[in-house]
Amino acid sequence: MGSDMLKHEKKISVGYAAFVVASVFVFVLGGSLFFGGAIETMFMLAWFFTVPLIMKVGYTYKEVQNFGWKVVMESLEANFIILVVGTLIASFIASGTVPYIIVLGLKVISPQIFLLSALLICTMTSLATGTSWGTIGTAGVAMMGIGTALGIPIGMTAGAVISGAAFGDKMSPLSDTTNLAAAISGAPLMTHIKHMTVTTLPAYILSAIIFTFMGFFTIDTASFDPSIATNTINGLNDIFNLGILELFTIVLVINMIIKKVPPISAMLGGTFVAMFMAMIRQGYSLDKLLGFLYDGFSIETGTVYIDKLLNRGGIMSMVSSFLIVFVAAAITGMLSESGILTALVSSLAKKCNGSRTRTVGTTLSIGYLTNMIGSSMLLAIIVPGTLMKPVYKENNLAPENLSRTLEDSGTLGAWLIPWNANALFGAQTLMGIGATPYVFIPYCLLSIISPIFSMISAITGIGMKPLEKEEVKTVELSTN
Repeated sequence: MGSDMLKHEKKISVGYAAFVVASVFVFVLGGSLFFGGAIETMFMLAWFFTVPLIMKVGYTYKEVQNFGWKVVMESLEANFIILVVGTLIASFIASGTVPYIIVLGLKVISPQIFLLSALLICTMTSLATGTSWGTIGTAGVAMMGIGTALGIPIGMTAGAVISGAAFGDKMSPLSDTTNLAAAISGAPLMTHIKHMTVTTLPAYILSAIIFTFMGFFTIDTASFDPSIATNTINGLNDIFNLGILELFTIVLVINMIIKKVPPISAMLGGTFVAMFMAMIRQGYSLDKLLGFLYDGFSIETGTVYIDKLLNRGGIMSMVSSFLIVFVAAAITGMLSESGILTALVSSLAKKCNGSRTRTVGTTLSIGYLTNMIGSSMLLAIIVPGTLMKPVYKENNLAPENLSRTLEDSGTLGAWLIPWNANALFGAQTLMGIGATPYVFIPYCLLSIISPIFSMISAITGIGMKPLEKEEVKTVELSTN
């Protein structure tokens, strides 16, 4: 907020602030839940009544509009990254990088540790593509076929698949939810990802141990049938020229990020190198590749598994996420810069009373509640992120603490709500039309365990980063 907030501060009652915020989010949630409206559409339509409600406390239309544009501009870099991610995914597929990673993953399948293998394979696929749904619809489907042949309970296999896919979706810089959580909270993307390892990595390791233990008691090694994995590997090898060189692009991007090259530059650099590799190694023309960058990689192989695996990426695939961040930033900017959110969360901040445990616990609760009401993990990031961002600042907690907690309840919590879009997609894709998510929910170990470590971190203070000194001064100015 800062100096602009000091210039335009108005006296706003908690009741009126609650009414304005409730009007916005009930409108967005209601339109999305009951009428199937896209989240970005509902946020855009919310402009119609949000502006006059804020003007009623004494602001001009131009002031309210500028509040929104200010936050939009602040989130522009993070938002642009979302579009760049689309080009990176498409170029990584065209160059053979993603297919080679998937082939390497499929080769590690072992009957004795199938559940662990399914977890690892889906993790690798999701990390490479940045999409849990895409991973579930491709590598996940293959894992379900193998698991069925081995006589493993489908709930266990699905739980391992979803846990791996969710981990990759949460930790990959290519993921839209990862970028969204960072953008909403105001944390740098790579700082956000690094900070998530405090809770997500131990939860993932514990999940892997449990899946390994379960595997030794459920698998009949005599019935192992690797034909699905073999067919997928052969199919990818027939389409692409695959070898160790295909890992060069992803190693390059990771190396640039480690050396603190700005994320946009690192990802665009990876895109250009991947395009060059796609021309040299895979024989694609430049005009074809430019088409892939815009519309996504496209191929028809006649094999459902492989088509689902490869046909993705491109700028247009990320437009929805881009628009969500854009319009949500405009609306939340009006609410925050006008003091509406400050008035609302001031009482909430007092209840948290400087307590890390209450702050994190409240964030998790709002995230789960939004996942239940809105049936969308995107909303479960946007709503608690918007409401709790000032509370974290008030309690001297860095934004990456918020972004991490948003993912623990928003990204991961979506798989635990039976009527959530994620859970329904997982059930229908992995187990068939009419299947119920209740079968795999008890085995979505990462989603269950990660929030526990989040609360442990809050209680002990381990991994809870305080605000930098300059940020603390800004908060003090805005609250005086």
